[in-house]
Amino acid sequence: KRHPWEVLFLYRKKYGRMTTLAWMSAEIRQTSPALAVIVGCLCAIVYVIVRGTSGHPYGVMLALGISDLVPPVWLMTVLRFLSFFTVGCAAGLVLGWRERGCAGEKYRAGMLFLLLVALELCWYPTLFVSALVFLAVLESLMILVLSLLVTVGFFRVSRLAGVILTLHCVWVIYLMILTFSIFFRN
Repeated sequence: KRHPWEVLFLYRKKYGRMTTLAWMSAEIRQTSPALAVIVGCLCAIVYVIVRGTSGHPYGVMLALGISDLVPPVWLMTVLRFLSFFTVGCAAGLVLGWRERGCAGEKYRAGMLFLLLVALELCWYPTLFVSALVFLAVLESLMILVLSLLVTVGFFRVSRLAGVILTLHCVWVIYLMILTFSIFFRN
């Protein structure tokens, strides 16, 4: 059995430039899309549970004087839900990868992914429920570092999962800027 990068190289050699559709279909053939959707749904459900049990952030936002910095709560909830779903799908793509040669990297990235999700789940209650702004700043920095490590690990297994995590890194940078602006405002 050939490594996925070798398959992509042979495709380019035979047919010339690889289209995005051919690249994605080669990636999907190497993994389990069902597992990707299941892990994505599980991550989104866990986020909904944490968000639902945390309560509304309006009181803390008014106490900290940050209601003008933060986007509407419904928009933030939808964006974080989509973020957890897509990151979970990327993790499912990596964990369902069928190639044997990258098992160590797959499980190392999976463990870092679990730490990342745990920290991201703690960020919201820390900032918007407990109003522990300095701790939220530290969490956002750790989330960014873990996001970068998970992105590199996912890229080593699946390029599609790596691209998804790259987009997630942009989202994490936004959350970090938001947390820092709240910190320096108070």
